[in-house]
Amino acid sequence: MRLSIISATVAYAAIPAMALRVSLKYDAIYDQGKRSLSEVACWNPNVPGLFPDHDDWLLQENIAPGILAMPSITGWDHPDCITCWMVTWEEGRMNRMLLAIDGSEDGFVTSRERMDSLTNGQAEDFNPLESLIVTASRVSLKNCGFSHGDELVRQEMAGERGRKETSDEL
Repeated sequence: MRLSIISATVAYAAIPAMALRVSLKYDAIYDQGKRSLSEVACWNPNVPGLFPDHDDWLLQENIAPGILAMPSITGWDHPDCITCWMVTWEEGRMNRMLLAIDGSEDGFVTSRERMDSLTNGQAEDFNPLESLIVTASRVSLKNCGFSHGDELVRQEMAGERGRKETSDEL
């Protein structure tokens, strides 16, 4: 009995994250490198910078892997904030890593530069007339340049997000 539980746990751990088929488009606002990250949904006004370990991330140009906006993100405390996604365009056999930091109304949204990079310069052909259908998989934050994995990041973010100001701080 004990062996079957261990086997089931190992088998479950080996299964990759479920891939989603989603539409991807670009918004030129994410190409504005000097745009403040305080304007994105994942910005926490209670901590400096976008992420506790990266308090120097103040502008969009600081997000090296590329920005991703997705419909599930509704605010800075949403669990999809600061998650890494591998977006794959099957037709072009290309994939790119994107860091989810903002919300969108419909589908996934990134910068034109990243969409051009994914589609060999064809972003304009797909936006807004025809949706680009991609496969998206959530992957470890290490894929987006973080030195530590998701668990430590989640713990650090939970600590910061769970913090409430005292009446003395207000």
